[in-house]
Amino acid sequence: MAKWNQETKAKLNEKVTANVNDIGSLIRHVIRASKSPELLAQAAKNFASQESVIQSSSETLKKMNLVRAQYQYQQSAIERR
Repeated sequence: MAKWNQETKAKLNEKVTANVNDIGSLIRHVIRASKSPELLAQAAKNFASQESVIQSSSETLKKMNLVRAQYQYQQSAIERR
């Protein structure tokens, strides 16, 4: 009886291991089929490409702020006359 229990436990352990491996294979297949790595790579590329646009916009805003300050100075000079 003890031998039968050990054999049963060993077979059960083998089945559980096989099932876990099968689930891992299934998950890998689903991930590959979903193309999520490609989508993530494309999203990262798009995000990185926006950095130069943001930098350019920031520089433009700084220049506009300088022009605004110059116009305010000129307006003040005109009002003083």
